[in-house]
Amino acid sequence: MGENEHLEIARRLAELADRLYQDGDDIAEAEMLWGTVNRIISAIAVQHQLSGDTTPPRRGVVLHHIVSRHIVGQQSARGIRYGLGAASALHGHFYNSHLDAAGVSERVAGTKSFIAALLNLYHQHARQ
Repeated sequence: MGENEHLEIARRLAELADRLYQDGDDIAEAEMLWGTVNRIISAIAVQHQLSGDTTPPRRGVVLHHIVSRHIVGQQSARGIRYGLGAASALHGHFYNSHLDAAGVSERVAGTKSFIAALLNLYHQHARQ
């Protein structure tokens, strides 16, 4: 699957997350945001030629590549760790419903910020 296909799926998942939020379904919204993050990371993997023949690299491999190659600075690296943590907490919430409303809200904001940062990173590299 190519970069653009991953990005298109990410866009559709983000739109679905917004609709689910409006419907008051924070559990399903959380999972759609998790999917959005993963699809953007997959697009970055393809962009950086990290994808294997049959299986995409793990999220950690892609994010380690971004940090270790100094594609992002140390401040951004901390933001990546925080953003992935927020998205992971939402993914866990889908299965366990362990977050209260404030916890969901905080992690949704962190995940949306992470999504914006990943998209920015993708587009910056595309211009180079």
